[in-house]
Amino acid sequence: MRRYLIRRVAQLVPVLLGIALVTFLIVRLAPGDPAAMLVDTTLLSREELQRFRASLGLDAPWPVQFVSILKQLATGEIHSLRTGQPVLAMLAERLPITAVLLGGAIALSLLLGVPMGVLSARRPYSRLDNWLSIAALGGISLPGFWFGLVLMWVFAGILRVLPASGTGPATSLTYTVFDMAPYFVMPTIVLASGLLPPIMRYTRSSMLEALAQDYVRTARSKGLSESLVLYRHALRNALLPVVTVVGLLVPVLIGSTAVIESVFAMPGIGRLVVEAALNRDYPTIMTLNLLTAVAVLVSTLVVDLLYAVLDPRIELD
Repeated sequence: MRRYLIRRVAQLVPVLLGIALVTFLIVRLAPGDPAAMLVDTTLLSREELQRFRASLGLDAPWPVQFVSILKQLATGEIHSLRTGQPVLAMLAERLPITAVLLGGAIALSLLLGVPMGVLSARRPYSRLDNWLSIAALGGISLPGFWFGLVLMWVFAGILRVLPASGTGPATSLTYTVFDMAPYFVMPTIVLASGLLPPIMRYTRSSMLEALAQDYVRTARSKGLSESLVLYRHALRNALLPVVTVVGLLVPVLIGSTAVIESVFAMPGIGRLVVEAALNRDYPTIMTLNLLTAVAVLVSTLVVDLLYAVLDPRIELD
């Protein structure tokens, strides 16, 4: 296990360097000038514009700019072009909001999706299974931004039981976790709506396959209760594909936060990505993209480790 972890962590370095290079080339090849996003270049002379670009480090050759950004990333001294703030400080301020949204969406999806999949597999092609399948297909088909607006219209506009946007009461400068909790209800539900249907469908498919195995028939022949057979014997083996789909959907979930945080006006990392892209803030884009890449790579590593935990027959060499 230790050698496997060391090898996997060592593989992250060239992958992250490649992602950094591709990201840098994409943002530099995109049309537009970051200097024009910060000042009205028509009011500056050519010499003043050159000095301004030089102060931002935009006049250097691209290889020099790329190496400079890598050094800043390695030392943690990278700053936003738009605000001049340290990017890591901006991330530290916004990361808790996005982490709560992602953690809540994954937890809610697992708590609802796995039992729903087990119920569908227990009575396949029954009325309950058909209704759950229809609900899952409907959840996959719902656009997240539209679903968020509908929830906002119903629960914030008509019923007035939940706040429409933000992360805390606008009338107070300080608020507790309990004050913030209602603001995360609708965004968490919207994010979970995209993850829950695949979890439910994969759980159902895996459970149907597991329930047809000999060890399940043996457990039933011993007189074990149906709930014990389902959750202790069949579900543990059926969770491997579910773990895989959760790991594969993490990048999609991270990308969805940009839309959901914009819809609900939540100052998280997803909204920061949108703002950085619109303002051509190269350092911020590079940092956020690498952070997302690290999150995806770590999620795949955690999935591989969970394989060995759920199935002792799998050895990590």
